Amino acid sequence: MRTDGKRAATTDATRRAIITAARDLLAERRWQRFTVDAVAKRAGVTRVTVYNQARSKRGLLEAVLTDLTERARMDQLLNDTRHLDATEACAAIILRTCRFWHAERDILRPLFGLAGVDHEVAALLGQREQWREDQLRHLLRRLGDETTFTAADTLAATLALTSFPTYDSLGELADDPDRAAQLINHLVRSLTT
Repeated sequence: MRTDGKRAATTDATRRAIITAARDLLAERRWQRFTVDAVAKRAGVTRVTVYNQARSKRGLLEAVLTDLTERARMDQLLNDTRHLDATEACAAIILRTCRFWHAERDILRPLFGLAGVDHEVAALLGQREQWREDQLRHLLRRLGDETTFTAADTLAATLALTSFPTYDSLGELADDPDRAAQLINHLVRSLTT
């Protein structure tokens, strides 16, 4: 039993080192140098170890994005806000989203840029955006139907307003995620009231 526990701890530490190395390489914005070999070297493990953990470059990207999402509890937004009324939940979700965008700009900015030229990166981010769309659809239902726009139009506008590219384009305001969240929340609420 002790051996299994040590092995699991070692496997977790190795996985963490690989994800950290992949994250660091992504933040350097040199996509051509983001390879399984480079991640292995940075993590201090063999190429085979990286393949065993992530299987491919795409697997590395997925692991990094999953790690970012889980550490920020972005996958728990609806759960964490279900005890709030709809207006408070909207504000809380937008605030956490803006703080997430702000904290992870070094990773997300190059990935969103790459999505324009790399179909694999675009597909990975598209999966994440689909998840975000599902979460926002649920939130907008909670906010009610009192709007002059169709549900589809309101959802599309909310997705755009709460997206990373919109956040990142806010200039100096994006350096203060709490202020950015206030503005974005005001705009989203103007669509739903």
